[in-house]
Formats: sequence, C-alpha cells, structure tokens
Amino acid sequence: MVVHNQYKIAGGEDKVVEEEIKLLKSQGVNVSTFFVSNDDISMEGLSNKIKFGINTVWSKEHYHILKKKLKEEKPDIVHFHNTFPRISPAAYYACQELNIPVVQTLHNYRLACPSALLMREDTVCEKCLNGSLLNSIKYGCYRESRVQTIPLTTMLYTHRILNTWNKKVDKIIALTGFAKCKIVETGIDEDRIVVKPNFIEKNNQFFCSKKDYVVFVGRLSKEKGVHLLLEAWKKNINKVNTELLIIGDGPENEQLVKEYGMVQSVKFLGRLNSAAVLELVSKAKYLVVPSLWYEGFPMTIIEAFSVQTPVIGSNIGSLQEIILDGVTGFHFENNNIDDLSNVLIKALNYPGYNNLVKNVCDNFEEKYTAEKNYKMLMQIYNEVLKEKRNE
Repeated sequence: MVVHNQYKIAGGEDKVVEEEIKLLKSQGVNVSTFFVSNDDISMEGLSNKIKFGINTVWSKEHYHILKKKLKEEKPDIVHFHNTFPRISPAAYYACQELNIPVVQTLHNYRLACPSALLMREDTVCEKCLNGSLLNSIKYGCYRESRVQTIPLTTMLYTHRILNTWNKKVDKIIALTGFAKCKIVETGIDEDRIVVKPNFIEKNNQFFCSKKDYVVFVGRLSKEKGVHLLLEAWKKNINKVNTELLIIGDGPENEQLVKEYGMVQSVKFLGRLNSAAVLELVSKAKYLVVPSLWYEGFPMTIIEAFSVQTPVIGSNIGSLQEIILDGVTGFHFENNNIDDLSNVLIKALNYPGYNNLVKNVCDNFEEKYTAEKNYKMLMQIYNEVLKEKRNE
C-alpha cells in the first residue's frame, strides 16, 4: 500500500509517487493506495486552526481510517511518501499495531526543518538542525507565519521525543547521500536509512543533435538562482554565439523579464508542457541549475540525463553528488556570478563535449532507469520483510 498526502498544487513529489506506483504495477506488483488531499483544509476561524494544529501532530481520524483499510486489504508492506499535514505520523502507529512493516521516502528536509527546505530568506539555514526547533517559530519559517509554523514544530518536537522515526519506521529512503547525512543529524539511526534516487522512463524520440543554446527549467524564485545565471550570462554575451532559454514561471518572473527581457540572447518562454520542455532540453548543449539552496533531487536533472544533455550546477548540497564535475557536467562555486560566468565559457568551448554526452548516457543507464529503480526498490522491500520476520 502506498500512502501519500497530496499537495494542493501538484509538484515533483506527487509525480514521483505516481510514476513509482505505475512502475510497480507494470512489474506485476499488487498496489493499493491511501491518498489524502489538502484541498478541503480550512484555516478560517480559531477552531479550525486549533484542529489543524492537533491533527498535524496526531490525526486520530486518519489513524482509524488507515487502520481499517489495512485490516481489509492486508498489505505486505506500507510505503509512505508525505504525511504532512493531514495523515500525520499517527499512521505509522496504525501499521505497527498490525505488525505491517513501514518504508518512508523523504523527498525533502521536513524532518530537519519545519519548512522542509533548510532555507530562510533565500539562503541556506540550519538553525533548527544545529539548534532548537523553536528557531522556526521565531522566524515564522513555514509560509512566513509564526502561527502556521507552530503545528509543524510541535509535530517534529513531539515525535522526536517519542522517537517515532526510529521505532515505528523500518526503513527510510533518502534520495541522495547528502540528504542521508542531514537526516542522520536529526537523530535517526544511520543503518535505518538507505539511498535510492528518483528515476524516469527513457524516451528515445527526444535524442536530438545539439543546438546553440543552454536552458534553465524551473520555478522563477530567488532560491533557484535565476538572477545569478542571468547576471553571469550578461558577462558572456559577446564571447559566445549561444542563446539562454528560461523555461518556467514564478514570483520572480515579472522582475526578471523587466531586467533581462531586452537582452538579445535571452528568451523567456514561460511555462511549457512536459513534452515541449523535454524536447528543448534534448537539443540544448547544457541544462543550468544555479540553485542557492540544498535541492532535494531535481527531476529536471534526470530528464536532462535521459536525453543526453550535460548539466552545469552549483557546488552545493545534493547537486555536487548528482552532477559529476568534468564527467556529466560542471560545478561552479555557489552564489558566485564570476565563477558561473567562467564555467559557462569553459563548458561552451569544452573540447571533450562528446565525451560528456557519452558519460551522461552511461550515468543515466547505470543509476536512473526504471529498471534499475525497480530492482533497488524491491531489494529494500525484501530486506524490510526479512527483518520483520526475524524479529
């Protein structure tokens, strides 16, 4: 059974959950789902706020609903993705009471940070990781609201005291080694955590010859570092015969277009459908990921690798691990316009470009195909089931 609290606005995490279910079913695995939506959450009035806060820590309602469903369907294993805010960690306890093993994939840094991002004021922040969780309330880290941060902080604090993730979860899946290290810093046993990346189905129709442009794909917000990329690009306008395509939308869109929309070699394409994005990425010389924060596991990078496009990215967090410098792309110093400018010049004139493309292809086949991911996932499930039987 796959358990997931869906987001109001579907994002990468929801897509990963759907693709993983699809993959399991394609291999003959019997999968049922327990999905809860945030669409009908009401924060109007004091009573609804109090109810929301209590349910975030312990949802009695979803504890009983899930327990009933587990008794009816008798799954061998329950795989959780997101439990915030409606399902709550109470669901783990329902599974344990019925002696059903639990696997939890962590798609973000929620266990270390109430905002799930390890970021504040558009820069990396580890105050709650290295200090007290009360820092999150002090700074109103969730949606810039102290009131809305309190339930999350209380949930994390309560379940750390109860040792929920060590006692009620059999195996935790981190998407990268970097994420695993951050999870361990929260007090979770290292041997309970296994690394398994995301994956994507290979689409052979998008294997195209490269054209003279590089591309950014993502949300146009400060933490994504788009302004950094555009400033670095301005330094190189007269040095390269190449275009920069910006794909996506977000809160910074209007300001970025105002400042850089008239730059001749820059094109803002807005939000495009998945097929159009993948086609453009497949023809690009590079995808650029100039993020200022600890990304989780950007699907855009795997998508680029799946169509043999190397990636240029910040040397921060998981990006250092996913992008192999000089092998599948290049790193630049985080939040450093001059270094990004220099790396762009080096990359666009790199004599070993064809080797980069080959390496990207090999790296994708080795780590990120559906077939590889299925084997890794089943190995995790089988290990958990074996450990449960031997208890």
